Amino acid sequence: MASNEEHHTSTTSSGPAKRDDHLRPVSDRALAIFVALLVLTLVLGYLFLNKLVQISQEEDCGLAHRSNCGAAESPTR
Repeated sequence: MASNEEHHTSTTSSGPAKRDDHLRPVSDRALAIFVALLVLTLVLGYLFLNKLVQISQEEDCGLAHRSNCGAAESPTR
């Protein structure tokens, strides 16, 4: 009986690896969560980039010794 088991293991390990397991499709919920996170990341990245551009422009204006570099403020009464 031992020779039978040895033969069985030797043929399965020496043969080409067949993948019997099938890939499970991605669920709709997981796909929706992934897309929502991707959109959120892109929106936050866009807002962060715009803030960095604004800070850079204000810094450039200040270093050039220009007046009125900040945002325009409405007069208070």
